[in-house]
Amino acid sequence: MDEKEIIKASLAESGDFVRWSVEGLTKEEISTSVKPECNSIAFILWHMTRAEDIWINRVILGMEEIYESNHWREKLGTPAGDSGFRYSVEQLQAWPVPETDLLMGYADDVRKKTLEYLDTIPREKLADRISFLGKSSPIGDILAHLITEIALHAGQVAYLRGLIRGLESEPNPYWVKVKYNS
Repeated sequence: MDEKEIIKASLAESGDFVRWSVEGLTKEEISTSVKPECNSIAFILWHMTRAEDIWINRVILGMEEIYESNHWREKLGTPAGDSGFRYSVEQLQAWPVPETDLLMGYADDVRKKTLEYLDTIPREKLADRISFLGKSSPIGDILAHLITEIALHAGQVAYLRGLIRGLESEPNPYWVKVKYNS
């Protein structure tokens, strides 16, 4: 398995876990914050998709973000030119909560573009350096940071689901598949 396959496998695993974590949640549940200064599931979904969109499309590819080019900002009703990074309590509480299917549609659209990019970039280009977070970084390092970011947020979404729903009678079918079918 090469680097690109590992990145794709990680993104697929996190994506499956997020999809299970939001399955069946109501709008009230995805918009619940355990404290005023805490992110909701919906906000985390939006933020992690924005990070992937920005890092892949704007930073690495130098293109317009899917958030704008495919009109997701308008569909979601969320702020322009923003990713939710370092929001204040007031910004969190004022953030408009989109429907789950729209958030997942945006995530699917961004992921499709990410996978297309990974399918086309030559392996040796992963060592090319570009400006990222104020320093020159290899594209491979940016992608490694991206899969960590996505995995961390996927865990937050699952944790919040547990806080909101408590123990559920049916186990996470994704986890059962991974644990017992590996």
